[in-house]
Amino acid sequence: MKTLALILIALSAGVCCTPMKNKETLATLEPAVIQFYEQLKWFNGEISKDYVPPAFRSAYLDQLDVAERKINFSSISVVRITPDKTAKKAIVRLRVSWMEKDDNIVNDTLVEATWEFQGNAWYHTKGKVVDGPKIPVLFEK
Repeated sequence: MKTLALILIALSAGVCCTPMKNKETLATLEPAVIQFYEQLKWFNGEISKDYVPPAFRSAYLDQLDVAERKINFSSISVVRITPDKTAKKAIVRLRVSWMEKDDNIVNDTLVEATWEFQGNAWYHTKGKVVDGPKIPVLFEK
């Protein structure tokens, strides 16, 4: 009987703690998203790379270097952050205003980015253009 009571207490404690853990995980999502895109806007790879999974950081920095020579960002605005039920993945919708360096036409592109919670941090894992012109090098369709 004592064993059954201990099992029930342990199970209920686990159930009660899960929403709190999800809440803590989600609390770190928005600051990570905002920091990443603010640094991306200025092509600051030294900070923005921390929000890319370690295995992809080198390729990300190479892409960022190429993009910096081709485009300028006017603004990157977070439209919406939609976490999934597990609080381990989120879809971030962005409005990106940018122009190619060799012409002065401002382009507006709607981007959807996937963020995943891995270990103890949120990482930008992929992005795709939803509407508008493709952004050279970054967020390609």
